[in-house]
Amino acid sequence: MVAEAIQFDQDIIYEQDNRVTEFNEKLVESIEEVLSFSKVVLNFLELNTAFKRGEIVRNPGVFSRELEDLFGDSANGIEELIVERFYSKIKVKYVRSREKSFSEYVSEALDSYI
Repeated sequence: MVAEAIQFDQDIIYEQDNRVTEFNEKLVESIEEVLSFSKVVLNFLELNTAFKRGEIVRNPGVFSRELEDLFGDSANGIEELIVERFYSKIKVKYVRSREKSFSEYVSEALDSYI
């Protein structure tokens, strides 16, 4: 009985990890679709900053900060387009709010997705 409970818990954790990985992949796809030169941007950020493509869901603030360093004030518009596209991909209703950061949008979406 205890072994079955432990296995069940491990299955849940494994399923959540898979959902987080899938979530991250959809977020990266959204970035790539919004930025026509996204591969160049993502590769540049990975090579020159703390940003890691596979970890964006765990620390979206790093991506946001590095995007702002690279694009200045234009980063806000880019992030908005990414969030809008991303929410559509994961079938979550997007409601624009100037008070929310990119990180907050990603966190909310992850909560809804998992």
